[in-house]
Amino acid sequence: MTTKSAALLTAVMLSAILFMGAGLFSVDAGSHTVSSDGYGVSTSFR
Repeated sequence: MTTKSAALLTAVMLSAILFMGAGLFSVDAGSHTVSSDGYGVSTSFR
């Protein structure tokens, strides 16, 4: 793997993690349903 492709892969992976986190927080803030990331990890119910 070249340095260029490794940097691109890292940037794409970090942006995907950030978007997933932003989605979980927005769903949690918007309603009283339990949000989940699909892997069994959910935020706390209020």
